[in-house]
Amino acid sequence: MWPTTDALSVRRLSDAVAPPTCTRRSLLVGGAAAAVAAALGLAGYDKRQQIRDRSYRLAARLESDNVPPRSRGLVVDTTFDSDVLRTSVGYSLALPPGAKLGDPLPVCFCLPGRGDTAASVTGEPLYMADFLGQAVSEGTSRFALAAVDGGQSYWHRRASGEDRMAMLIEEFMPMCAERHQLDGSRQGTAIMGWSMGGYGALLAAEANPGLFSTCVAASPALWTRYEDMRRSVADAFDSQADFDAYGVFNRCDRLSDTAVLLQCGTGDPFYEACRDLAEALPEGAQVAFSWGNHTPHYWRSIAPQQIDFLGKVPSG
Repeated sequence: MWPTTDALSVRRLSDAVAPPTCTRRSLLVGGAAAAVAAALGLAGYDKRQQIRDRSYRLAARLESDNVPPRSRGLVVDTTFDSDVLRTSVGYSLALPPGAKLGDPLPVCFCLPGRGDTAASVTGEPLYMADFLGQAVSEGTSRFALAAVDGGQSYWHRRASGEDRMAMLIEEFMPMCAERHQLDGSRQGTAIMGWSMGGYGALLAAEANPGLFSTCVAASPALWTRYEDMRRSVADAFDSQADFDAYGVFNRCDRLSDTAVLLQCGTGDPFYEACRDLAEALPEGAQVAFSWGNHTPHYWRSIAPQQIDFLGKVPSG
């Protein structure tokens, strides 16, 4: 028996207004960002941090809100009881305009950042349901978004026993296929994430070759060394062995049959690690670095590109 579902909370969105289109590029680095990147590569750690801090302040002034107009799509917020986590887990489904619950659709599973909820993906502050509705109204292939709460534990099995990845793969994805008719086939299944969720999306695709047709990672929270992680969030991994077991840099060959889009802002604290990852990704992966920070402002600015990329791949 599938985990039980609590009462549904349905958000109906108003009429759609089409946004400006966003062209995909294999690599985008603006002139100002390139200058910052060059400086980062030449300076010591303290100097890099000073430059990064300045880039945050400058980018914050340059970024617009990038909040999309409301769309005609349907959003359902609810929960299920996870046997893996032994607790109730929130999830949010975003359907394109004209679709209703139970319509068979390709699906992109969405992994939020640390501490963020599924509803923060489909609604405020990322507004992915609205971006989806706009793109579909413009002619992008229809698909659904299925976001699930990510908690704090970085999408891999922890010493505490918490395992959000097992919840995703063993419970949430099969439930969405059976209960909501969201396509469980490889060609109809994508994965996308932001920050901690961006790392989780990469890990899920690498750990399960052939499960996802597409992987989109926005500003993934990555470190090339365990010591760097310890100086940052400190608790993303339990030990050096844990860091090695669940790293994504040495397993990029497993993404050779997956359409990959990696994006990160040049003012992001994970920018340098993302550049290292870009070098390791299989040929054909798309990488986009542009001016921005580790903020919802930046993530909204790249959302049209993400939806465009997803709309061309999941349904073949």
